[in-house]
Amino acid sequence: MSHRHLQTPLDPATDAARLLRRIGFGTLALVLPIASLVSRRAAVVLAPIGVVLLIIAALIEEPATFVSTLKRALLSRPGMILVGLVGWAVLSLVWSPYTASATEKAGNLVLAVVLGICGMAALPERMRASNLNLAALGTGIAGAFALALVVIAALRHADTDAGVERGISVILIMAWPALAWLLSRERGLSAVGLALVVGLLALTRFEDGEAVAMICGAVAFGAVSANREAASTIIAAIIAVLILIAPLLPFLLMPIVSTFPQGAGEFTQTLAVWADVVSREPFKLITGHGLDTVLRGRMIGALPQPAPTTLLFEVWYELGIVGATAASACLYFAIRAAGRMPSALAAGGVAAFSTAFALSALGFATLQPWWLMTLAAVVLMFGAIARGQYRTDRPVAPLSLKPAGTSRPKAGGTAG
Repeated sequence: MSHRHLQTPLDPATDAARLLRRIGFGTLALVLPIASLVSRRAAVVLAPIGVVLLIIAALIEEPATFVSTLKRALLSRPGMILVGLVGWAVLSLVWSPYTASATEKAGNLVLAVVLGICGMAALPERMRASNLNLAALGTGIAGAFALALVVIAALRHADTDAGVERGISVILIMAWPALAWLLSRERGLSAVGLALVVGLLALTRFEDGEAVAMICGAVAFGAVSANREAASTIIAAIIAVLILIAPLLPFLLMPIVSTFPQGAGEFTQTLAVWADVVSREPFKLITGHGLDTVLRGRMIGALPQPAPTTLLFEVWYELGIVGATAASACLYFAIRAAGRMPSALAAGGVAAFSTAFALSALGFATLQPWWLMTLAAVVLMFGAIARGQYRTDRPVAPLSLKPAGTSRPKAGGTAG
């Protein structure tokens, strides 16, 4: 009888967990970027489905590990700050004048945070390389498809479909974990090809600020690649400080912008409205006006139309100093944690945070449901890729317990 027939069959529960995990991660990494080009609600639907499948897999395989990991995440300092931020946003519904729409916005924020935390806790200690390859495959296919659609629209002298434009935004932010995975596996040619496609797509989105945001991400990627500890610390500090001093920005920028002869008229009006809001209601900077008051205020005329759409203004106007302080602390710790990830993941993680913050600062998709779900998926992809890297150390077993021919596990592992 051959040795193959003497092997113990795998536990059916383990097989089921691995299958569910592969489908769940594939939903996030492969299906989501492609489906985003054809459906405006792809991220809103697919992200929860993918995370739920990951959670079910974890409950089948290692429920105790899932619960303990979840507890550690919630009781950690960044976890408690994030929970505090979400709790303050929910509490602001009490004084928000637009309770119905604000409740929906708060629900989307809570859902995105729950999916992110629970999804990270559901990831196994080791992720298979075959699963992680789906990240690059999904982004690459979606990027090539999007580029083809843009070229066809240009040849027809037509505007690119709004759904395609939103899908391109998803592809751009999801490109960072895909590039990090390829570089960590030393697949330089594939990484260059994906970067070329993503770069061309970014150039088609210059007006909405996505090209500028991707440039910021690329600069962060290069800086972290050159000096991981110093660059990640500096970038985290810059982003945190920008959020904290946001009410001072209009007063600091207006003298500079006023020196420009032309082309800054609309921006000058925006800064003037921002400065007027800060000066007129300084006490509201403590608690904020409540969730969703910026968007609804602009719609009904409570805020002038030139009012800023940047996240820097929205956080302070809606959540006040409490929300701004919590948000800045969350981003600081998150970027520092990304900078401590192995190999190319550190550069990719900090670049993804820099890109997302730049987009939000430029007024792009601030806290919209599809954007929140996309960001949650990106965080999970980085977490999964970090668990699929080479292990540089492991417990040393006594010589008498080491079996002959023991070798280091291959990258990508076999658990996930």
